[in-house]
Amino acid sequence: YSQFEFSYNFPLADLRTDYHNFMSVGTGVDVKTDKNFIFGFHFNYQFGGKVRGETLNESFKELIAKGTNYFIDQKGVANNELSVDYRGLYFNFVFGKIFPVSKYYRNSGIIVEGGVGVLQHYMHITNPNNAILSLKGEYSKGYDKLTLGFSLYQFIGYQHITKRNLLCFYGGIEFSEIFSKRQRQYDFNLMKKDDNSYFESFIGLKFGWIIPL
Repeated sequence: YSQFEFSYNFPLADLRTDYHNFMSVGTGVDVKTDKNFIFGFHFNYQFGGKVRGETLNESFKELIAKGTNYFIDQKGVANNELSVDYRGLYFNFVFGKIFPVSKYYRNSGIIVEGGVGVLQHYMHITNPNNAILSLKGEYSKGYDKLTLGFSLYQFIGYQHITKRNLLCFYGGIEFSEIFSKRQRQYDFNLMKKDDNSYFESFIGLKFGWIIPL
């Protein structure tokens, strides 16, 4: 079956250092065996997380008005149209099992999944009309903290599948742990490449709609 899902996520560890809570939408394809084992592939697009004030001021310290979160444009004026937020792409291979809670609904019940994947995330910089030349085009890559890492994934929740397709859904809590490194060759804030290793994590409240195939 295929699925469409939404989750609201709470960053932890090093991810929480830079970002506030964020959302994600995604899709995937799962295969369920006769014994209720599940194997699948999921993809999620993450967005909407605000950059924490401390990180914003540290990462763009030469471009922000002192004591504020406003960027200074080429005219020397505070620009409130320029913004920075969290964006990510998350790919997972998952496996798990459904434990039925009723003999009448063998395809429904408690679902437990684990998996491995890859998460790439970065600071998405909106710079209307290239108001700040230091963030124009390729220059923005020196600020965006592009990060890539191997992830471990867990999910526990409830899945409900019936012969009436519109009533097929699932919901629960997911956990992710990511072992990551920066990908840019040069960080303008550090004035060198960031070679540090990071441990990032987040917890998500996930809800999805299932389309049996």
